[in-house]
Amino acid sequence: MCCRYYYEDFEIELRELMKAEKVVELPDFRRRNTEKRDICPSQSAVIIHCAGPESDGKGSIIGASEMSWGFSNPAKKGLIINARAETAREKITFADSIARRRCVIPASGFYEWDPYKARYRFTSADGGLLLLAGFYRKEQGLPRFTVLTTEANESMIKVHDRMPVMIRREEIRPWIEDDARLPDFLGRKQMQLVCEQDSGQIRFSF
Repeated sequence: MCCRYYYEDFEIELRELMKAEKVVELPDFRRRNTEKRDICPSQSAVIIHCAGPESDGKGSIIGASEMSWGFSNPAKKGLIINARAETAREKITFADSIARRRCVIPASGFYEWDPYKARYRFTSADGGLLLLAGFYRKEQGLPRFTVLTTEANESMIKVHDRMPVMIRREEIRPWIEDDARLPDFLGRKQMQLVCEQDSGQIRFSF
């Protein structure tokens, strides 16, 4: 499960990523969304996604814009903020979105709580951005996204049994565009993360 992630003044790193991977900055990409803060369900965040076809017909324009976190859930209160990678393609709620509107959620790291309510933060081993896999849809004309999760690997299992599906930098375009690779992305083992108790006093990796 992933129910909160955060930015840590990553505007420069995000812009470098966008330039290196040829991601277009769309007009509604606002600097305030890269400042240091936690991102909670229902809030808006920077999302990388397909923004339209190239003028010469070769490939797509990959852009960054703001979306709100969480699909509405008519059946009950609250938002649908996560989707299980193992079953998302089979669920009516998710099938069309994961097939047609995949996206990447950049983050400095994310939080998870263990059974004793202790909070931990997870970051990449190299200290760079994490790129979480997700998909989106429009509700009343406004885009909303959800985060894909899968079984936790060794770096996270002691805290929680689920973790986000993650994308490498060079896989941004393949994740968004390449339908044939979708099963591989959803079924592969996730990268190892660094885990730190939120007090900042305990830091460990596996």
